[in-house]
Amino acid sequence: MKFPAGTDGGTITNPQEEGLIQYLMAFRGAIEIEIEIETGTGNGFILTENGKLIAAYFKTGETVSRGREALSYLMMDSPESGSQQTFNLRKYSDDEFTLALKIAQAENLLLSSISQKVEAPAPESVTESPATPVLLDTRKLEKIASLPGVIAVSAFFEGFPVQSLGYADFEHVAALAEDLMRAGAKIADEMKVGHLDQMILETAENKFIIVPCGDLFLCVFTTADAQLGLIRVVLKSIQEEITA
Repeated sequence: MKFPAGTDGGTITNPQEEGLIQYLMAFRGAIEIEIEIETGTGNGFILTENGKLIAAYFKTGETVSRGREALSYLMMDSPESGSQQTFNLRKYSDDEFTLALKIAQAENLLLSSISQKVEAPAPESVTESPATPVLLDTRKLEKIASLPGVIAVSAFFEGFPVQSLGYADFEHVAALAEDLMRAGAKIADEMKVGHLDQMILETAENKFIIVPCGDLFLCVFTTADAQLGLIRVVLKSIQEEITA
């Protein structure tokens, strides 16, 4: 499988600290990713257009992952997983992006099942697909993460974390958190108590806040003594900005 070479867009050796999301918001092309882990080296790529993740591929040893499964490996946070990542950006022209999109469709690499059914796909049709997530401005995540008591924050899409700050095992809880939010929305609808804005889960040691935010869900992990008032206000303001 060979994708267009594109134009060199630079290399990011520490994506969490160098602000990868800021690059993604204005980048169209392929991000080639090499991940060094204790068991060896994995290689893959993400096809993206202006903050929207289109397709993903990942291979380590003889194991190959495609689509959302590959994305879960490629977007894992280095500090949390103990891995080291190198991102090589390849910028695409209109023709190169269209060719890459056709290859991704033929190889079943698309993240969206809706996108996989599109014939002769063009970049415009994919970017408008509601099943392809629009990532948040990283400054919004940083604002949440800076609040007192916040340990970590993550944005997830269809059960996979795509943006994270802080230290928490969002790889394992993202799918459960999204299921919980959808179940809460169903309960609110059946009880006719209005639209579900936020859900809060409290334990003796921590608190979790889960909110819908555009195409994504946000999960905020805090200490047990965190004051949720300010956190909830900030989350509400971000929700309103996204839907405005």
